[in-house]
Amino acid sequence: MKMTQYSAALAALYSQDPKGTEQSFQHLTPPVLSTLDAQLAAAAEDDGTIISLDHSVVLAKAVIRRIVHQCLDKYSRVSSSETMEEALEYHLLPENVQSELKQRYGCPARTWFESLEHLQEGTSNKNELWKKILDHPMTSYVPMQCQSCGHIIPDNSDGRDDEVGISEEEPTGEELELRAGWFRGPRRAVVFVLRCPNCQSCSRWYRSGHPKIMLNPSRWGRLCGEQEDLRLKLATYLGISLRTCLPLDWDHVWSEFRDEEEDADDQWLLPDENARNFAARLDEGIGYWTGVWAIHPDPSMCEDVTEKYLRCQQRGGHADDSLDNDMERYRQLVQSCLQCSDGVATTQAKSVNGHVLQRANFTSLTIT
Repeated sequence: MKMTQYSAALAALYSQDPKGTEQSFQHLTPPVLSTLDAQLAAAAEDDGTIISLDHSVVLAKAVIRRIVHQCLDKYSRVSSSETMEEALEYHLLPENVQSELKQRYGCPARTWFESLEHLQEGTSNKNELWKKILDHPMTSYVPMQCQSCGHIIPDNSDGRDDEVGISEEEPTGEELELRAGWFRGPRRAVVFVLRCPNCQSCSRWYRSGHPKIMLNPSRWGRLCGEQEDLRLKLATYLGISLRTCLPLDWDHVWSEFRDEEEDADDQWLLPDENARNFAARLDEGIGYWTGVWAIHPDPSMCEDVTEKYLRCQQRGGHADDSLDNDMERYRQLVQSCLQCSDGVATTQAKSVNGHVLQRANFTSLTIT
């Protein structure tokens, strides 16, 4: 009965203030969680002095659903083949990019479409093709930078925006698929203006989900979110199945791709060394993560894969065996972070999503 009351109370909060409630879940910090707990308790006519298990379960389910459905929304908006081909052919590649492609692949290419055709001609199967695409400049990470001289703006929240020369500007309405996202902290859908401290030129940049924008080869920032959005669109265009991997309480995203070999037993491949060894990022000193989820429109392909990223390959996990001596320490760091409600002090994203699941007694199987 109490569970129903809390569910109805949360629905009422959404109904009364949909924007504010959505923002609360978008960046669930300790103060935001305290406020949300108090609002939920009041709406359910609870005194709120003790957070009940029913209360915790309702919020934990809401956290899972929001994260998963936000990810699934990207799959529902995958570009058509025509849109992808138009985007791949749209940009004339700068001379330095054309030279790099000729040097690396032995074939000149004036557009990304021509370069992709060359990759397809020289590859016998989809597994090898996708590995080449993952290593291709077309899908590489590109930091936000001056579009004139290439001066890079660090993607972290240290210092004020004006100290690195950037400011926010309202959209003009001409932007393609402008979206919100994390850049030096959580951001709404805005345009960034950089006044370069090196050459004094002005650059405009925004986060977008449109392939024409993400494929811009002229020093246009392609952060990990856009990088994976682009890979998803390209994989769909090429008939390759990806599932998205999201770490909890850490701003990052990557993907695993399905083994296309005939004798493969539903295997997911992860050639990216940095993604395989994501546990090692716990040593970077910028905070911790609290779990990893793999998400796909097919529910049978969705699961909590935290254990796979906290085990080496010799023990059935993803990480390189060279990290085996560190894995127990990494596991303890994640567990201690789950127990702590003070996400500001512990997680990279300053959020407490993992803690919300932990206090609801959600196991990996429950989450899956």
